[in-house]
Amino acid sequence: MKKTKEKKSPDKKKFRNIVMILLISVFASALIIPKMIYRINEGLVEQDAIVEDLDVSGFSEKTFTGSYSSGHMYANVEVTVVNGQYTDIILTGYSGINPARAQRVIDSIIRNQTLLPDEGDIGEQFTDIIVQKAIYYAIRYSYSVDS
Repeated sequence: MKKTKEKKSPDKKKFRNIVMILLISVFASALIIPKMIYRINEGLVEQDAIVEDLDVSGFSEKTFTGSYSSGHMYANVEVTVVNGQYTDIILTGYSGINPARAQRVIDSIIRNQTLLPDEGDIGEQFTDIIVQKAIYYAIRYSYSVDS
C-alpha cells in the first residue's frame, strides 16, 4: 500500500493563517501602542515644559484652584497664599502622574517659595512640569488649562 499525505483543506489553512495574523497583530499592538502613547505625551509635555515663576508677594490671603493637563496626564491643585508666601498646596486630583513625586515637588515649592526650586532634580520629570503648570495656572488665572 502506498501512503499518501493528507492535504490540509484550504479552509483549515486559511483559518490558521488568519489566527496567526491576528495573534501577531495583538502582540505587536501590546508592545507598540503604549510606547507610542508615552512618546506623544512626552512631546506634549516637552512642548509646554517652560514654567514661569510668579510673584505672590502682593497677596495677603487667598486660595486659588486650577489645573493643567497634557495628553492623559493632569493635575488639579488648590493653592493657598498668606502674606505673600505659599503656605499650602494640595493636589486635589490627578491622572497619569506620580502622586509621591507630585508631593515632593509641592513640598519643594513651599520650602523654597518659588515655582522653580533649584533643588535636586525638581522640574525634570513629566509629573513636575504638570504640577508646576497647574499651580501656575491656579495663581495666574484661577482656572484650568488643557493642551
